[in-house]
Amino acid sequence: MSGLRVLELRIHGIANAPPADMLCTVNERVERADGDEQGSFWRIKLKSPVRRLPWSTRIQAEAYSWGNQARSGGAALAPIGRAVVHVFWLFVLPFGLCNLAYWARRDIKGEAEDRKWWAGGDGAIAIRIFAMLQTLFYVVGFMTVFVHLIGLQCFRSVADGAARACAALPAWLDFLVEWSPAARAALWSVAPVAIVVLIYVVTRRPRRLFNPDRSFDDEAAPRPRGSRPAKRRSGAADVAPPRPPLLASPAFWQRSRVAQTSERAHLAGSIALVVLLLAGDALLDGQPAGTPVLALVASGALLSSPFAAPVTAAAAIVLLGAVAIVVVAGLSEKRLSVRKLRAWSSVLLVAAVALYLLWLGTALLLQPDAAAAIGLDGDLGQRGLLLTPTVIAALGALIAVASLAWGLGWRRPVVRALLALALLAVAAAELGVRPVEDQSPWPRFWLSVIAVAAVALAVVVAYVPSRQPEVRAASRLAAWHGNGAAISLLVSLLSSLVMTTLLVVGTHAWLTAPRGEAEVSGPWRVLDAQRAQSDCRAVAEARITDASSLECVIAAPPFYERFSVMVVAIIVVVAIVVGMAVLAATGRPVPAFSIPSLRFPGSTPAQRRDADGSLGGTAALTTDPRRVTGPSYAHPDAPHVVPPRDYPPPEWHPSGRRRTAAHARRTAALLHRGEPVLRWVAIMTALALVPLAVPFWGELLSRDNPSNAIVRAAGWYGPDAAAAWSTAVDASLWVLGLLALAAVAWVVMNAVTAAERPLGLVWDIICFFPMAGHPFGPPCYGERVVPELRKRVRTWLAEEGEGARVILAAHSMGAVIAAATVFAIHGADQRRGVGAAQANVQRLALLTFGAQLRPYFSRFFPQVFGADVLGIRGTTGPTLLGPDPWREQVLVDFAAPAMPAAPGSGETLVELLGGDPRDRATPPRWRSLWRRTDPLGFPVDSYWGATDEGDDAGYDHAEGIDRGASERSPTSYLWAIAGHSDYLSTLQYRAARDELVAMLGRKAQR
Repeated sequence: MSGLRVLELRIHGIANAPPADMLCTVNERVERADGDEQGSFWRIKLKSPVRRLPWSTRIQAEAYSWGNQARSGGAALAPIGRAVVHVFWLFVLPFGLCNLAYWARRDIKGEAEDRKWWAGGDGAIAIRIFAMLQTLFYVVGFMTVFVHLIGLQCFRSVADGAARACAALPAWLDFLVEWSPAARAALWSVAPVAIVVLIYVVTRRPRRLFNPDRSFDDEAAPRPRGSRPAKRRSGAADVAPPRPPLLASPAFWQRSRVAQTSERAHLAGSIALVVLLLAGDALLDGQPAGTPVLALVASGALLSSPFAAPVTAAAAIVLLGAVAIVVVAGLSEKRLSVRKLRAWSSVLLVAAVALYLLWLGTALLLQPDAAAAIGLDGDLGQRGLLLTPTVIAALGALIAVASLAWGLGWRRPVVRALLALALLAVAAAELGVRPVEDQSPWPRFWLSVIAVAAVALAVVVAYVPSRQPEVRAASRLAAWHGNGAAISLLVSLLSSLVMTTLLVVGTHAWLTAPRGEAEVSGPWRVLDAQRAQSDCRAVAEARITDASSLECVIAAPPFYERFSVMVVAIIVVVAIVVGMAVLAATGRPVPAFSIPSLRFPGSTPAQRRDADGSLGGTAALTTDPRRVTGPSYAHPDAPHVVPPRDYPPPEWHPSGRRRTAAHARRTAALLHRGEPVLRWVAIMTALALVPLAVPFWGELLSRDNPSNAIVRAAGWYGPDAAAAWSTAVDASLWVLGLLALAAVAWVVMNAVTAAERPLGLVWDIICFFPMAGHPFGPPCYGERVVPELRKRVRTWLAEEGEGARVILAAHSMGAVIAAATVFAIHGADQRRGVGAAQANVQRLALLTFGAQLRPYFSRFFPQVFGADVLGIRGTTGPTLLGPDPWREQVLVDFAAPAMPAAPGSGETLVELLGGDPRDRATPPRWRSLWRRTDPLGFPVDSYWGATDEGDDAGYDHAEGIDRGASERSPTSYLWAIAGHSDYLSTLQYRAARDELVAMLGRKAQR
């Protein structure tokens, strides 16, 4: 063991701990050894003494700082600039959730026979389409604000000659009242295009700031030009070779799955949609409002415009071409080369820009007479802006429902057929049989019923239990029965809807707020008060909405009006669910037998208990004979002992420090219930989409609609119900208006305080995975962090010789990074053809603390971090109600602590670190610390932790991976509870590190 040189490489978590904190020293004593502002390695200055163990093993601690890559939010800009950047990061959040859906699927094939090809698996194309729908939905929202609300409704020139403009707008814009509606719409459409381009710029800038140096990936040779994967021969060769873990594949961190091709396609589709909405409404101008679109097409009425008709057709072709590029780009490079796809996307982008400039110049530069000759002097009712949000929401919802059956064999085609039937029914109801007041609503009613019934049946089919026991077991160990992609898509769709609804409703509330200024009537500024014949202030106060007062009303779009009520309903239901969870969590103490026992090196068991302050649960368990005599991983044949089913007596009425610890455990346990809460959010989102995506049910919730009048006349609900709905809409509009103002204020405060990421843990998770869904999503720091860590480990092992070893000590999100680094090192060893005994991964050890690998990442992303990938025992999900959300899993772990995990593939994380999932007596070089007061820390293998009865000196016996950490903060002067931090200074951390060093030393002696 003499001459062992160990690099203890510490990786921080979501809190972005400074290097000095990671090295347990002060800033003056640390220096940067390598890296830059985005990612850097730090160490204590060389004049400081190097710690040596009794057997002369040298340990050098280094800290790796990666947090700035996830927080690239315009820190170098002025506060106003940072606020703008943060607003756009908030808009990007739904794109990141869409990206998570790609990695949450149950079927990700990864590398094919040729390692240069990447197979997305079932659902990859659908997620690309969903991403395009998200971009288009934002475009529609921005168009609604700037074109529908401001450009068309804020400038009125009525029959009595009184010109009006919205009083909320500056007076220097009043000249627009003299422009035609088409010219105003074209002018204000510049804003949506500019915002989409700005979102693209904001998301692209940080990717360039920490674009990984390709020297990190020097062992990966580029693919020769023109190479293609070899075809399989018939016979035995038809069986596909086993694929490596996704994290060990060379393409995982190196291949761009959405890059310039997808970016250009999204930009082209966005601009084409703007032109399509403008030209399409000009084309429909003058046509009867109740006439079905299919009837207009069949009669040839849409061909009457010599300018709008060809522009509309060209814009539709460009939009469909952009969607086709996104679909083809998601198949693989086998279908079409990257160069050809990029060229076609560039052609589409140029065509979209040319069409937009043509429309913009024509609408703005032509004289009124010339504009009238080509049909550009109409009223522009913006029917497209009223219909398009419904279409996009319906398609997004159908993709989310379809994801329930991805990778489930026969269920997939059945679910697709049912959803296709629902889509056809909705299309027929919306485009083919739109009624006028004297027509029957029954055809649309039955079409809507068919659509809802088909979707409900598709959900039932997707949840039919499988006959295969391994599939059922995998569903239990995966979040939401393996439907993490569906949850991610629904939450992503909800966030997009909330963002746009807050934007539209907030703008509407701002425009319609009455002003007390002179020459202001209600929300209007009267430009010619002497000729005005109507008082809009009286109309606003009386809340008149009939046809005689439409000139005084700025109407909110019905889609966002309906969803505003849905958002408030979702908030109320989720608040009730969370309230029930709070009551359940505070009703009883956290079960003490699920609190890990502690180990204090160099002391007796009694001294160990005293050192921790005799915290509740720990002391009670270590004195409980049922706990002490229980089986351990060192003795898998020990007699089974049933764990305690009730709380020890001191836990019923805790006092003093025990009470403080009990309160901290309750708070931590309450925050562990995110998975079931998200399930309720997704369910409520799906239910809220029914009246939004299905036309007939949505019109039941409209205040002024012919179908609604027919329904009221049929006696389905009376005036009282209509009045109640109107009141709910008004209240929801104001509630969301206040939420919009609060969101803006929060973003501004966040920017002023230089907190450069929107949502802590969620943001770090989103930014960890490579972008594979939306090209405008948050940049992936993992593409630099993991190769950079791999290079640092390889450099240390090569420079320090045979006695070199590395311990990756990782906290929280750093544990995920460290696990990915181990897989990346293993993949590099395989590509270089290194034997198993000489592989770099054999000289590694892993020390994690406060990690979320087992309950979050292994459940949310089963194909990337699943239990069978890590080589650990999986876990069921937390319960929403009850004092301990993990009680069921705790009882399973305690009832069979020696139960092995599923048979390993030879490439699981446990096996790469020297363990055997099938033999618990062979421990891996992996230790993990956790405590019950940590709201984000969990055991990575089992709630059955190490006992106090082991060898105090060497800890040579096998007791599994997990260890308990003191609940008392070791770094505070006064007595305080430790939460998610304060692991590095605990005695348990030092003991676990020394144990790993001893294991690495024995490995070197062999």
